[in-house]
Amino acid sequence: MKRLLISLTAASMPMLAATPALAHTSVRDMSIADNASLASAPESFTVVFSRAVGLASVVLTNAAGQTIPLAFTPPQDMAASHTIPLPALQPGSYTLSWRTIAPDGHAMPGAVHFTLTGG
Repeated sequence: MKRLLISLTAASMPMLAATPALAHTSVRDMSIADNASLASAPESFTVVFSRAVGLASVVLTNAAGQTIPLAFTPPQDMAASHTIPLPALQPGSYTLSWRTIAPDGHAMPGAVHFTLTGG
């Protein structure tokens, strides 16, 4: 029994060492904090990830759920940082949502919610 336990422990060591490599990409920084209240309209939104990812889609919606057109096409290249230009926005609540594709093919959604209190 003791040998079996030692064998199982030894066999699991490589998997434990590989755990960080299997971790999902995470957001490291955003130019607009989630649930922020902004006095003036931002010209763009930048999101920084823990590793390079591709952007599959980006959508901006208002409080009524209506899509607001963006003059942005997600780039073909993967990068750790992406900047999305924003249109002129009126006071109100907005959600900017995105979907990333990691190098291993995994898709991950993300979003930032913010309120614009002034023009």
